[in-house]
Amino acid sequence: MNDRTRASADGAAGYRLVVMDLDGTARSRRLGVTSGVRDAIAAARARGVRVCVATGRMWRSAVPWTRALGVDPPVILYNGGQVFDFETGRTLYERRLPGATARAVLELVRRDPEVQPHVYVEDRVLVERPHPLTDVYTTDDGLTAEVVPSFEPFLAADPYKILVIGSQERVEVLQQALLGAGLPVHAVQSEPVYLEILPPGVSKGEALRAMWDALGLAPAETIAIGDNWNDAEMIEAAGLGVAMRQAPEGLRAKADYVCGTAEEEGVRQVIERFVLGTGSPSRDT
Repeated sequence: MNDRTRASADGAAGYRLVVMDLDGTARSRRLGVTSGVRDAIAAARARGVRVCVATGRMWRSAVPWTRALGVDPPVILYNGGQVFDFETGRTLYERRLPGATARAVLELVRRDPEVQPHVYVEDRVLVERPHPLTDVYTTDDGLTAEVVPSFEPFLAADPYKILVIGSQERVEVLQQALLGAGLPVHAVQSEPVYLEILPPGVSKGEALRAMWDALGLAPAETIAIGDNWNDAEMIEAAGLGVAMRQAPEGLRAKADYVCGTAEEEGVRQVIERFVLGTGSPSRDT
């Protein structure tokens, strides 16, 4: 624990915003939304602290979990591609992947038939072939992927992102290939087997800055919590950056504080300790 987290461990640091990743952070993949996390969020909100979600999902996929958690608007979607106020229906910030760039990315991705690309365009998820990897992904995200003969006709509307799913080894090779090709994208792993290909400069951290502007809040008033590399910029930007215990070692090193896993209700631990001032240090790491 550094000086900043030690000074704020009594919950008196004046945090006014908690922004948390969804899958593997606020939502346990095994347990779903636990009552402890839900109650901690409600207690923070009762104190006037805004609690928001930042996810790689589109709104249609995120909405059941935002309701289950009982969080505030706005929500960060598409790993930072959009900030959406679901209370008013207004989009506060949006960045998309230019169609020409998406075509170049897909040309490179198609060289490996063992990976499966998914194109997020408008409110749709498109694939060019059925695949077991897609079945697992869409079931977990509560989505339906549309099989189309080719992505190209749909790229007249700039997509939000391209998600490529494959083995960890193939995903890492593809990430390096994109870097080597010099394509103007931000390619980041959100899971060991997921490669998120985003517009250049897009991240949850940049979207968090747009959220601060919209809400009139400051970095020092913010706690950000995440569990994977797509959360890195958000964790570094916030006044208190928190990594889950199961996060990659390099991400934990960037954080000010490490909490328990989603199954251990790490989000509850953070809110109790740094917002409510009721958490026990012995329950955290």
